[in-house]
Amino acid sequence: MDWTQLSETFFIVAFVSYIVATVLYVVGVTWGRKTAPDAKNNLFTRLGYIVMIIGVLSQTAAILARTIQTGHIPVSNMFEYMSFWAYTIMVAYVVINYFYKVPFLGAFVAPVGVAVLAYASVFPHEAKPLIPALQSYWLNIHVTTAALGEGILVISFAAGLMYLLVTTEVEKPSRARNALEFVMYLFFALVAFVALALTFKISGFEFFANPDTNPVRYGLPPIVGPSGTELGSLTAFAGIALPLFNAPSWMEGVNAPGKLNTIVWTLLGSFVLYGLLRLLSRGPVVRVVARWVRGLDEEMLDELSYRAVAIGYPVFTLGALVFAMIWAQEAWGSYWSWDPKETWALITWLYYTAYLHFRVQRGWEGTLPAWMAVAGFVVILFLLVGVNLVISGLHSYA
Repeated sequence: MDWTQLSETFFIVAFVSYIVATVLYVVGVTWGRKTAPDAKNNLFTRLGYIVMIIGVLSQTAAILARTIQTGHIPVSNMFEYMSFWAYTIMVAYVVINYFYKVPFLGAFVAPVGVAVLAYASVFPHEAKPLIPALQSYWLNIHVTTAALGEGILVISFAAGLMYLLVTTEVEKPSRARNALEFVMYLFFALVAFVALALTFKISGFEFFANPDTNPVRYGLPPIVGPSGTELGSLTAFAGIALPLFNAPSWMEGVNAPGKLNTIVWTLLGSFVLYGLLRLLSRGPVVRVVARWVRGLDEEMLDELSYRAVAIGYPVFTLGALVFAMIWAQEAWGSYWSWDPKETWALITWLYYTAYLHFRVQRGWEGTLPAWMAVAGFVVILFLLVGVNLVISGLHSYA
């Protein structure tokens, strides 16, 4: 049996299912809610939940097929890990919704899961042999547990964001509304990057600057050239000679100009996407999104955000710290080496430790812990994306 093809097929089915579930949830909290404003559930959200379960089952099959193919749980590169993280996000929501009956939460969780899965698809899908450092049963234990903890913590982010949308007066200008609008913009920036990267990947675009000396790979047209490159000398895109400017000479690191180029493209794409959405919404996007959750039980959202951290925190602690240190001792002879990934895992753990301290010991409820839950998602994103792609270290397998 061709396990590779089977895994890819189930992966595509899961991806499509998650997209359909996202659409159903969004319709359910917009048009569907207008038809039954007092209902906590409606036909669209029920269908969204069923389709999301189909997606979870399909991705489970994809993971099992790839595990049989490779001999280990697929979490050893960026495509595998980010797609597995998206899987844990969806699984966490399916389980939590089963117990708490919060279908409107799916309208916020599902888009995040789809964006993460689409981001994973940007990277090469090929399964390659494990490097020596990863050839251990601890790979399955440490990485999967850490991903599960991070997936559960995303539920806290979604519930916290919904709480803020319910309790913030978004019709009038304020710092809180501006902060929520910025959160909306950050999500659209991620969407813009994924859309651009996938578009150029599907088109087969790949460019190398200085291929004979110090090759720099570009997955997007090189608006930014390596330091010292003559402007307009690399290539042309849409009739425009590139690069338009060069990376500063002080910017070092593996493929630094290519990474800066990706940031520039992401900013351009996000400005265009966000600008279009502002025009369509005729004002701040957050005003439209806030209408989705108007009237929901704010105390329930606050409690759900806290419970997600209370569950995800110990799981993350086991996976990202305890199991990681045991494996580090076996692999490198030291429990701790201040590797960038280790350091940011510790920062993430300390951040959520502070959240629980303020919540349990200081009695914080409502707005402050909700903002901490939202900001915590940014901390996790940097741990998983920023450290892997920007900072080199022992964990830079991408």
